[in-house]
Amino acid sequence: MMEKYHLTSEEALVIDLLFRASIEEGHPEYLVKYFTIQIDRSDLRDILVSLQDKGIIVKSYKIPNKGQKFDPESVEFNKNFLHNYRKFSGELGQEFFKEYPSIAVINGNEAPLKNYAKKFNSEEEFYFQYGKAIGWKLDNHQEVIDLIKWAKDNNCSLLNMNIADFVISKMWRSVKELKEGDGVMQFDSTKEI
Repeated sequence: MMEKYHLTSEEALVIDLLFRASIEEGHPEYLVKYFTIQIDRSDLRDILVSLQDKGIIVKSYKIPNKGQKFDPESVEFNKNFLHNYRKFSGELGQEFFKEYPSIAVINGNEAPLKNYAKKFNSEEEFYFQYGKAIGWKLDNHQEVIDLIKWAKDNNCSLLNMNIADFVISKMWRSVKELKEGDGVMQFDSTKEI
């Protein structure tokens, strides 16, 4: 991200602090603390102007003048930047990894579900592949997270698989079909025999 947008380390830090101060995260205290501690740093307005010039903050956002009240929740990021941020940060993959169950008990035996090592070289590679599978779209990600929660609440056996296989096969689509009752075939094993 820093290379793509020619960010300084301080700009990257302020972007992260702005995300944490957003309504979704709800932690403006980190941004306040950064700008109140006694260290050598740039002026917030100068950083915001630079981020706007680099296309990270939308041009329509009115940067407050020195002495005016600053509301971090009102900062609006460029949609292309947000897409790239999700892509490079692995944030969506981390959230998915955290939500996915760690262990399943199958026929009385514990089975680990978060082993990605046979398919991916690192957690970061797994996070990237998950993001790629959902197109780095926040609404797709939220739907997957909701489906995982539903599957856990309903003891859905579609979660009884390795997390890497779940992502590669986009198994959340099957969970969605099960939840909605579409495409589900039922067999009576006693009649079939």
